[in-house]
Amino acid sequence: MKYAFVVICLALTASASPLRLNWRAKGANKSSSNAAAKSNTKSGGNLQSSTTLDPSVIANGFEQNGQQVPTAGQVASLTSSNNFINFCATTKQPITNGQQVKGGSCNPAPMGSIPSTANMPSCKFSNPKNLDTIKANQNFTITMNIQGMTTGNFVNADSNYFAAPQQLDKSGKIIGHSHVVVEKLDSLKQTTPTDPTKFAFFKGLNDPAQNGELSAVVSGGLPAGTYKVSSINTAANHQPALVPVAQHGSLDDVVYFTVANDGKSAGGGATGGAKNTKAGGKGADKSATKSAAGSKSAGGNDNQNDGGKNKN
Repeated sequence: MKYAFVVICLALTASASPLRLNWRAKGANKSSSNAAAKSNTKSGGNLQSSTTLDPSVIANGFEQNGQQVPTAGQVASLTSSNNFINFCATTKQPITNGQQVKGGSCNPAPMGSIPSTANMPSCKFSNPKNLDTIKANQNFTITMNIQGMTTGNFVNADSNYFAAPQQLDKSGKIIGHSHVVVEKLDSLKQTTPTDPTKFAFFKGLNDPAQNGELSAVVSGGLPAGTYKVSSINTAANHQPALVPVAQHGSLDDVVYFTVANDGKSAGGGATGGAKNTKAGGKGADKSATKSAAGSKSAGGNDNQNDGGKNKN
């Protein structure tokens, strides 16, 4: 009888433990919800001014490091149970705070809304075309066809750089804008990476696309040489466009071209690419593009005069 009594007591104790743990868990969740509710009450019920993480947006998947099914070469992800809201507090970097911090920074803004695969942006240069040859030191227009993005939306890059999440319009397309950047190469056969801090021309395409086309005039043209022109498609706050799947076609485009003093290719004939225009252009920043002797340094407000000639 004595042993039976001990067994019954142990059984009751064991069965009560999960209840206590479950009660504590429920109490913790209730406490968290109450804190969020109080914060929301103080902020007038506006989640965007509340300083408490709302339970409805907690991503439980962030607690997994991805190694449940190990793959050769795969590294463990950083994990978090609070959506990494205090991640930047764990770094020694300054907060980005809407600035273009050349020395590096930590940005606390969430990534934001991600489009569907049917709304991923893409683009293709129509001028210059790949391997075109154009005449040196003569105005020409870069034109690019774009789809899957609501263009012409940009914020102040001096005070709101990376300062808000990516957003979508009513049709599910990324609200943003594009850019073009021209870099000088040693030759068309160059295999060494270029220096991102140096470029021959840069322009924010801040106007909406006209009939699906964006453009920018390169005033004064470029010195003789070999170049590549690339697109940079971004959300309104200048962050690279984010899409829903890892495996997808390129969201940007690049073409390679030659600039010759006589405007002719090595084979002796002109190959096009010289859309000579007046200053301005469809979908281009309306302000004139600045030029400078020497390399143009990375950074700056692409709402203003992005650009410069690299004469090195």
